[in-house]
Amino acid sequence: MARFVSRLSGIAGIPAISMIFLAGCSVFQSSREIDMTPFAQNTALMFAEAAKVGRPPRWDYLKPYYSIPELREIRVRSEPVLRGLRGIVMYSNQLVALNMSTKTDKEKNKLLAAYLREVAAKVADRSRFDSIGVSPSMLDSVFSNIERAATYREGIEAASTLVNAIVLAMLNRLDEVDQAVPIVIGAVDRAIDEEYAEKRANYTNLVRLQTQSLHAMTLLYDGKGGDRAALEKLLEVDPSMREFFASPANVTSKELKAAEESLTMRLERINTFVHHLDDEKAVYSAKQRELETLRVNVEDRIKIARDALMFWAQSHRNLGAGIAVPPLIDVGGIATGLAKKVVPLP
Repeated sequence: MARFVSRLSGIAGIPAISMIFLAGCSVFQSSREIDMTPFAQNTALMFAEAAKVGRPPRWDYLKPYYSIPELREIRVRSEPVLRGLRGIVMYSNQLVALNMSTKTDKEKNKLLAAYLREVAAKVADRSRFDSIGVSPSMLDSVFSNIERAATYREGIEAASTLVNAIVLAMLNRLDEVDQAVPIVIGAVDRAIDEEYAEKRANYTNLVRLQTQSLHAMTLLYDGKGGDRAALEKLLEVDPSMREFFASPANVTSKELKAAEESLTMRLERINTFVHHLDDEKAVYSAKQRELETLRVNVEDRIKIARDALMFWAQSHRNLGAGIAVPPLIDVGGIATGLAKKVVPLP
């Protein structure tokens, strides 16, 4: 099928991101109201598409290669992204639900911190949070800031540092998966070729022998019509025919008939063997087609996941900052124009 890492990569730039978001607190005052509609719409639309990422691709002809080491490795690398996407959906749904609830802002922020802890745990174990550029002390500080925030919007804003660290960690992991795709596709391709190497060689040899025998039969027919040059050429093209002619310069009808019967039987046997291998050739071709489909499918899923994360992060950023913006996406363009619309994380 860039072309599904034992641990998350470190993320550079987290301090700079923290400065941006902390600076934002003084610009957007707590009087700003939350415009939850764009965030809710963006979450619903984008993760409806992102859900496709977690669906297992079809394995019809390629099932025998499902457990090769390269495929096992890419599945291990992909799992944190899949868990993270599910966690973000859960967090987003809870964030919207809390906004609609009658709880106080303090209560909402306490629950928001709890939900974010669950999402973070899906991406990396607390003891290994340095793998996404977040120290345990920073983690505690983020959760504390969320719970101490005076308003629900400020609680969402306080979550931005960790949210962006998680998103960037997942984007890094997606890059690693993307880089592994050609390696996996190449490994499967080699496994297919190794399995069919002998059969392909047999098929090639049979087709070559079939072509040679058909040529010999044409020369034999020309020889039966009196073309002696054709008979001489026949013995060059197919030396096995010499056994049927005592004197090539003076052949008899009996000899020509025997040679024709021998060539006919040979062609029938070759044709039978070729047809037997036709089925194997069809399966080989089907595996190659499915492998190419798998490659395109995986690359599409990586793009969907990457774009979904970047869109969602921007929506979350706007929500926490109190910026009222229209929806970032449309249903019609969701699958075709994503890359052109993505605004990178700061």
